Amino acid sequence: MTEPDDNRKYWDELAPCYQDQTSISTHDFHFGPLLPGNADLRLLPESLDGLECLEIGCGAAQNSVYLAGCGAACTAIDVSPVQLGHAAERARDAGVEIELQALAMEDLDQLQPRVFDFVHSTFALPFATDPQTVIADAANLLKPGGHLLLTTAHPAFAGEWLELGDEGCGLFLRSYFDPPGDVRFTEDGTTFVRSRARPIGEMLDWLLAAGLVLDRLVEPQPLPVPTMSPAEITSRIPYYSDVWRHCFDQIAHIPVVVIFAAHRS
Repeated sequence: MTEPDDNRKYWDELAPCYQDQTSISTHDFHFGPLLPGNADLRLLPESLDGLECLEIGCGAAQNSVYLAGCGAACTAIDVSPVQLGHAAERARDAGVEIELQALAMEDLDQLQPRVFDFVHSTFALPFATDPQTVIADAANLLKPGGHLLLTTAHPAFAGEWLELGDEGCGLFLRSYFDPPGDVRFTEDGTTFVRSRARPIGEMLDWLLAAGLVLDRLVEPQPLPVPTMSPAEITSRIPYYSDVWRHCFDQIAHIPVVVIFAAHRS
């Protein structure tokens, strides 16, 4: 089981390289590698001006920077102070203000009694010690009628990719109901984190148990990167890296993320 301190050490070490090698736009809301942003998917609340927003596991907070540029009042939390340093730079570069807090997602209850119009998280949940509690705590931070937008790892993508001769490549997943974890180590090998996907039905049950109403469930396909010009990639794909570009054939066949859009009644 990954603890918050392990997540902090791992992301503090990885942040400079990750932010250098990954292009994440602040001109659109991103959902994951090579995927269309909100300009195409239309999952955000229609009006953002004046909304009080919370981002969980923000990294460099590019999504919060985008929302702040649309007039939202943004708070963003992350376990990694180094990531938050990058977030502060992004906000300064964009000329927006964001309230940044060094806080693990396991400690969301410390934000109470504050409540928000919109709570969002992109690919932080797989690193949670107890994802069900994170979802419940996030729901408790929503105002009545407030919206949750949760992007997390798709369990079908957790398998092992295999070459199948003339059939191309395929995915071997031993158990959809208990997907294998993605174990990552720090450079000195003394600390590891485990990113783990969960079955979609299980996550949906957690959302409903938290008192939320599901509005949409989206398994987005990547945009056709091989046929796009560099200018098109820059303008239409808010999350891009060469590493993920080499994985295009995989995520073109199996969704890499699943997105839950829900609200508190």
